[in-house]
Order: sequence, then C-alpha cells, then structure tokens
Amino acid sequence: MFETNDTFIEEAVKSKETSSEKTQKIACIIATIIFLLGTLLTWGVFKIISVVLFMIFAILTYIILGNKNIEYEYDYTNGSLEIAKIINNEKRKKVVTVESSELKMVAAVGTNESLKFDHVQLKTYDCSAHNDEVKDYILVAHSEAKGNDFKVIFNPSEELLNAMKRYNKRDIYL
Repeated sequence: MFETNDTFIEEAVKSKETSSEKTQKIACIIATIIFLLGTLLTWGVFKIISVVLFMIFAILTYIILGNKNIEYEYDYTNGSLEIAKIINNEKRKKVVTVESSELKMVAAVGTNESLKFDHVQLKTYDCSAHNDEVKDYILVAHSEAKGNDFKVIFNPSEELLNAMKRYNKRDIYL
C-alpha cells in the first residue's frame, strides 16, 4: 500500500507565571489604586494628572491581568520546528520557526554542550513552561534571513527530540 515518511509532532506546553510577572501585576494593581485615590482626594491640576495616570494604569493592568493563560505550541513537520504562543486560548502568535538546516545544537540546560552558549549574547526566545519538574532544553540556530544566531529555551518531549534527531543526528544531544 501507500506509505509515507512524513514526520509530524504537535505538543502544547502550559507556561507557569514567573516571579517577575507576578511582581509586574502587583505593581500595576498598586499603582492603579494609588492613582484612583489621587483622583478622589486631589483637586486642580493634580486631579487632571491623577485621572490621566489612573486611566493609563487601569488599561495597563487590564492588559497584564488578561494575559494569564499562556501556552506554547511546538509543531514539528519534516525537520521544521514552529513555536507559537497561545494567549487565553484565543490569540495565536508565531514566535519562531527553525528549519533543520539552520539548527546548530539542541541540548539540555546545564550540560556541557549548552554551557558553551551560556555567556554568549544571542537573541533569546523563552518558550518554556517555567516549571522545575520539566527539563528545559536550549536550541541554538542561525537565521539566514536575519543574518545572526539565536537561541530558544523550550520543553520538548522525548518523541520530539527523537524526531529532531532523525534530521540532525550530530546536533541533538540527549
């Protein structure tokens, strides 16, 4: 019968909130409350300034609090890895695409292979779960379109790593 050698793997990783994101949310809420009180307790020019700042921080707080459910979707098709960010199960935004020809290295964070790129200043895409129970991996690639190297921090499964190894045997360190 008809047989195909196509590889397609799709995974979703739910991201936990980092401590800096929690700090941002708390700071925005506090600033909104302070400027709300400023609008109620001041007069004249100070009241106008407080109203404007209250509106700005209220909108900013609404936006920050609205982005609380973040997932990353890893789609691997025949040597091409596409990572997308999904916000609140509504909005999908492509983060990065890596072709097998652009791939330089994939290794677990903390291994000798990944430590080579620890202190190198590269554009970094953090597409990980921020979960201590899941092993983080670093992917380093070169973009011909941008003309520079970049790295991606992500949480692939064994199935995804094995599929990537089929296309880049020497560049995947399990």
